[in-house]
Amino acid sequence: MLVAALTLLGIISAFMLNYSIFPIIKNPALSIIVDYPTADAETVENTITIPLEDRISAIGGITEIRSHSEKGKSLIRLDFENNANIDLKTLEIKERIEGTVASFPREVRKPKVLNFDPSEMPIIVISLKVPNRESMGELRVYADTILKKTYEGIEGVSKVTVSGGKLKEILISFDVQKLNAYNLSLTDLHSAIHFNNLSSTVASVEEKGGVYQVRLKGKFSTLKDLTELPITSLELGKTVTLGDIAKISTAYREEDNAYRVNQGENIGLYIYKKHNANLLQVSSDIKNAIDKLNEPDRQTDILFNQADNVRNAYLNVLFIVFITLISLLILLHRKIGRRANALMVIVLFQLLFLFFLYAFIHFIFRIDFDLLSILSIYLSFAIWIFLNETIRAVYDDAKTRINVILFASIGIPLLFLPTSVINSTVAVNLMRLAFLTSFGILINQISYQYIVSNTDVLQNQNVAEITTIPEAFKRVKKIQENIHSEVDLRKSLRLLLLFILTVSTATILYVRSQKEVYFNVEDDRIYGYIELPSDSSFSYTDQIVRNIESKLLKNPKVKDVISQVDPGHAFLIINYHKNWILKDNIISSLNESIGKQNPAYCYFTKESELGRVKEISLDVIGSKHSDLNKTVPEVANRISNLPGIHEVILNFKPPRNELQLDLNNRNSLVQNSEIGSFLRTVLQGSVVSKFSENNGELDIRIRASKEYRESEKQLNRFLIKNNVGQFSPISNLYTQKESVSPIKLFRKNKRPSLSLSIRTDSYDAASLLNLVQNHSKDLLGSSERIELNSRIEKLSKTQSAFITFLILIFSCCLFLLVCFTESIANAWTHFVSVAFAYGIFLSVYLLIFKTYDIGLHIGSVIILLSLMLRTVTKTDPKVNVASWGKDPYLFIVALFFYLPLLLFSNPELAVLRNAIGFFFISLLLSKFFIFPFEINYKEILIFLRKKIVLLGKSFRS
Repeated sequence: MLVAALTLLGIISAFMLNYSIFPIIKNPALSIIVDYPTADAETVENTITIPLEDRISAIGGITEIRSHSEKGKSLIRLDFENNANIDLKTLEIKERIEGTVASFPREVRKPKVLNFDPSEMPIIVISLKVPNRESMGELRVYADTILKKTYEGIEGVSKVTVSGGKLKEILISFDVQKLNAYNLSLTDLHSAIHFNNLSSTVASVEEKGGVYQVRLKGKFSTLKDLTELPITSLELGKTVTLGDIAKISTAYREEDNAYRVNQGENIGLYIYKKHNANLLQVSSDIKNAIDKLNEPDRQTDILFNQADNVRNAYLNVLFIVFITLISLLILLHRKIGRRANALMVIVLFQLLFLFFLYAFIHFIFRIDFDLLSILSIYLSFAIWIFLNETIRAVYDDAKTRINVILFASIGIPLLFLPTSVINSTVAVNLMRLAFLTSFGILINQISYQYIVSNTDVLQNQNVAEITTIPEAFKRVKKIQENIHSEVDLRKSLRLLLLFILTVSTATILYVRSQKEVYFNVEDDRIYGYIELPSDSSFSYTDQIVRNIESKLLKNPKVKDVISQVDPGHAFLIINYHKNWILKDNIISSLNESIGKQNPAYCYFTKESELGRVKEISLDVIGSKHSDLNKTVPEVANRISNLPGIHEVILNFKPPRNELQLDLNNRNSLVQNSEIGSFLRTVLQGSVVSKFSENNGELDIRIRASKEYRESEKQLNRFLIKNNVGQFSPISNLYTQKESVSPIKLFRKNKRPSLSLSIRTDSYDAASLLNLVQNHSKDLLGSSERIELNSRIEKLSKTQSAFITFLILIFSCCLFLLVCFTESIANAWTHFVSVAFAYGIFLSVYLLIFKTYDIGLHIGSVIILLSLMLRTVTKTDPKVNVASWGKDPYLFIVALFFYLPLLLFSNPELAVLRNAIGFFFISLLLSKFFIFPFEINYKEILIFLRKKIVLLGKSFRS
């Protein structure tokens, strides 16, 4: 009854869980976004960013504050401690900034507090097909008004951005000289359009017991309404129409972004999710919305869906499990005949029950179900079968195996525990793997014993039981006594030297290896970044990006190139053909395809933890932005020439050249803000109202005619109307000069900062930081310093932490062996055997791969546990006891477990494949490299003492 209830709860939970490939490292974070239209970066920083940082910095639980200020926008990112309640922090931040917002200028829009990380990649990229260029404007309106609002309304979606297409607007191009001739100012023009384009309820009338609202409807509905709009010049006492002084037309805004798929113009939508949202559910809801919205002439395609990786990974697991079960059934049929059917039914029941039980546990504790959960099921079966086969081979007459089962169940979590000194976040997830594996071993044992004891189909298939530990070791002790009598001094010395040499080699290779103990998923996508000088126009940027796209698509490894282009910047998503047999360096291939693209800088990377650590980010902290803009490029230039450094990327753009207008004096008749507003409207244009068209709204933009915007010399032709109605040349109010202006101003923990990324495979984060610091001392100012980016710092640890981990994990091994054998001497003998076998494996592995990664980290625990179980149960071949290894059945079963993973697994299952592979390796190690290290330490000490005495006598003589 209990089993049925748990299974039912598990089935229900399985449909309600969040699924992922690997644990999502949830860095609790919030972003504050404030729009300040038309303000430059320095004004935004001083007016918005710094006051908000000062206000919120006292909130508890904040680990880091990062911000950047750019033209018209301030963005502040807050990182919190892992246990922070984001909902409560959101409310607290909103309360804190409420008072500060009251002091902001009127133009500043209300701050938005978002549960969104701007550094995250979109989970879905959607392409709206454009059949012809003429329809791009209409489809862009459709994307902005229908698609974007629909997707943003889906639960779990934090943000949707639209790129590409043409933005339609009503453009009013006024003639500056005609404005002056009629004595009209831009304020007159703005007011006439704005106040004549309003609809409002002005009164209510009561009649016959009812109340009727009197509504004044005055919205523009046709271009003719705008053309005939009257504007009165009070000074001249004359009324003119808007059409007399301006050209009014429907136009498309000048292109400042583009979106392409394989060089074809499209409209793209980038969808981002909240950090705690269910990826599969969000993806499913978006797909349903797409199906409902799709029309014959408005088709959308999903070009990139992060959820597909998750679905494909779990479908791949199901396929591999099916192949594995079929293979085992065939193997068992050959060994035990028809009873194999009953045995496989039991295994299938155990497998399903364990999965649903784990699903229920994950649902109760609100943990995402990921491939570590799948790995725990795999390991629980593999280790459980290993235990039974091992015990049966050595202890034929044993009555219980509880001690060995408990040894394995306790040993797994204990061996994973030292991971906490390397990375606490990874340790938490590995402890989950450990406890689930141990729990699975116990469940498999209990369920198997219950089924066998209550059925007769497997009664002759005794699964061996073992005696209590002291009784079992009476036999092992007799064997050891015989061996002791045969051990001589020379053999002890040889064994000791062999052990020291093996362990020393493994330790040196371990210390010198690259450490990448974190979860990493590689897929078939590359992300590209193209950066051009700050003052690059959109047309120039687009021309270079098109050339790069063309070269990438000629690469036979590339499937698709998706581009998002902005002035001076482009973002690419590149899908490529994966070679499952021969691993090639796709990034190098892409770099070779495009060659040099001066002055553009092209940079490709994989969006994974591995990619980010290979491209280690450093922050340079200082006191002035201007000083950092000089220092950081010099630092980058110097370290780019160091050996082992492949690329150095500046994560910012230097200040751009600009035309600066300095006011000559303060004029009481013309305010500074009026001068700025006048120039902005004349040169760039400004939106003054909205125009209704086909159930949508278009911007009404006013701007000077093209002949007044062709060069800086045209500024001399502008006249500005002062407070007493007189016109004066605007050129008399300022002095022109060339200057530079920052594009973005970055801050870290309330101090100016700039960052750079370094691509290298020769240094870990800590050693690279030391290298950069040592080579940049003379370039840094007294108030400047270089430190690791916080995210890289969390993923990286110093060598001392890994040495501590190594000491702790072997201490745990020795502790387990002492508890198991109840003898320090026996435990030490077994410990030396385990350390020797593991040392051989680690040395060979690191000589080949040179990297200690998460797969090896998990595999090391599996190997150490298997070696410990083997060394305490393996007997001497001379003794007439069933010796493990004569029957290759266990090897064949392990091979059948591993081969489907090796042959059919996708890249997402790499850790799962490697872990089971390491289990298979552990069987080989225990077969060929586990033997009693019976070293007579007492005789060695006596021998060394005699040698020392003889050396002393020789020196004295």
